[in-house]
Amino acid sequence: MEHSTYQKLMIAAADLLRQKGYAATGISDILAQANVTRGSLYHHFPGGKSDLAVAAARYSCSQLVKHIETACEVARTNGGDFHDAMVELCKRVYQLFEEHGNWRFLTVSATLQEGGERNAFFSNEARALYARLKSKAVEEGATFGLSERDSFMALRKALLLVEGGWMLARVVDDPMPIRSSIQFMEEEKQVYRYRKQLGLSCPPFDTEIDPLF
Repeated sequence: MEHSTYQKLMIAAADLLRQKGYAATGISDILAQANVTRGSLYHHFPGGKSDLAVAAARYSCSQLVKHIETACEVARTNGGDFHDAMVELCKRVYQLFEEHGNWRFLTVSATLQEGGERNAFFSNEARALYARLKSKAVEEGATFGLSERDSFMALRKALLLVEGGWMLARVVDDPMPIRSSIQFMEEEKQVYRYRKQLGLSCPPFDTEIDPLF
């Protein structure tokens, strides 16, 4: 499928920001990868690299939402629950690492936390994207009969595992930490089921620490 100029720029920016981070990614790098002119870039993104970073982060979030949806479809097809879906999500992230063959890159959401010339705006945007993931978790979890809290906590744990594994994979230059996230999420699934069987609830969540949740 042929991408529009806007899409080419956004996808190129997402790819480069993952690989190099915000500070090390130049406008010329993005133009070369997207194979478009400088005038086209500023036509679609008047703020230049910072506008592109936000668009790339939104694109990255949309891709993650699609992976969550697919993971839930797989779980439903196999008669599983939402925690099975989160295991599947970890598997899909690992598969992406395997396909790309390059462990030394950031997630685009993490790129927004690096800084740049629009720190406060970037931070607010990252939080908005995270809230979107919460909404998706609640929506999908409800189809499995989970409460809003249990749905998001399951996704949150999966994200902590894959995001942490992603960063550790960069440190050790090896994909194994991402693969480990699958096993850890499997263990979390078993713990959740055991606690549910015993009628135990999860510890209360401190909203003062994280008001989003």
